Amino acid sequence: MRNLAILAAFALAGCAMGGFNAERNNFKGKPLSAVTTSLGPPQMQETFGGQKSYTWSVGQPPILCHIRVIMAGDVVDTYETSGEPSACHAYESRQIVRGDETIAR
Repeated sequence: MRNLAILAAFALAGCAMGGFNAERNNFKGKPLSAVTTSLGPPQMQETFGGQKSYTWSVGQPPILCHIRVIMAGDVVDTYETSGEPSACHAYESRQIVRGDETIAR
């Protein structure tokens, strides 16, 4: 019984920590400066159909994560990661589903 209580405590602590960390990449609707404050200046900037796209590469080869934001005017419309899961984990945007509502995290 004691082991079960300890296991439950660790599980709850992990959930609480995950909720805290999920806030870090909630950039949708925020200015580019919010992203650059977190990631530094982007390595690449492109414009497609009037929308600006910014890309960062983080990690060390061969374990890299590529992060791209696409702007809608002056705010982030899309935030996405691609690459090695172990490198991207810390940079992924999170979503929480509550009932019929999806909240970007």
